[in-house]
Amino acid sequence: MTASSQLVNRLTDKQMNDAKLAMWLAAEVRELGHQLAVREIYGENSKDYFDTKRKHDRALYRLNRIEKKI
Repeated sequence: MTASSQLVNRLTDKQMNDAKLAMWLAAEVRELGHQLAVREIYGENSKDYFDTKRKHDRALYRLNRIEKKI
């Protein structure tokens, strides 16, 4: 991701890091959500399913914290 010089001047390092982390977490949440949706279709109840669900919930919580939704 490249940014214009005007945008870089307006953003602090923390804001830039938060934006990058938010993009990374959003991608992880989407990927894990898709995996969970496929598993739910087949009615899976394995330990791995619940571990993945917990990982998805934690990533979603972190994303919401960064985006100040919580």
